[in-house]
Amino acid sequence: MNVTEFRLKLYPKDYNLVRKFYQDTLGFSVLHEWDRKDSKGVMFQVGTTVLELLYPSENSGAVSGADVSWEVEDVLRLWDQLKLSQNIAHELRDNAWGDTSFAVYDPEGFKISFFTKHNRATIE
Repeated sequence: MNVTEFRLKLYPKDYNLVRKFYQDTLGFSVLHEWDRKDSKGVMFQVGTTVLELLYPSENSGAVSGADVSWEVEDVLRLWDQLKLSQNIAHELRDNAWGDTSFAVYDPEGFKISFFTKHNRATIE
């Protein structure tokens, strides 16, 4: 099997709030969007992943049993931008498995971890 694209689909209860978080707070670029009579959605480019928000929700309820981790070039710089946020899941830390990371929750509680491998960042 040769997978050529990975898409993470989320079905937020508050589409506009969650979209604003990914677009404005995290700064992800819009790849494609649509607003039709029966549906609307937006696709963000997140590295090699496409994050897709869909409305109306096909799946109601909070996401459970899942989270996502994205490697970023400079986790320290991103931490400085987001550390005053009220939605911190865990603060910046060096991990024994070889990276520095922190995590946030999106407005509906989906956990997002950001990390940089130790050869690129360390906590001062």
